[in-house]
Amino acid sequence: MDILIVLVFVSVVFVCAALLLFFVSLQQRDFEHSERLSLLPLLEPDPAVGAATPTSAAEGSATPAARPQSL
Repeated sequence: MDILIVLVFVSVVFVCAALLLFFVSLQQRDFEHSERLSLLPLLEPDPAVGAATPTSAAEGSATPAARPQSL
């Protein structure tokens, strides 16, 4: 029966810690851009960014150039 008191205390501590971390993240405004980030994989790639440049084609580069992420 003594373990029940410990379990309730530990559960209350976990709930308080979760609420505290939630309010800290709200204060830091971490959730403001979550909708934009969730839609990012659905964006169509920009064909101008992925096109090979004349210098890279002349050099025979087999790897594509790194694409900058712009939103």
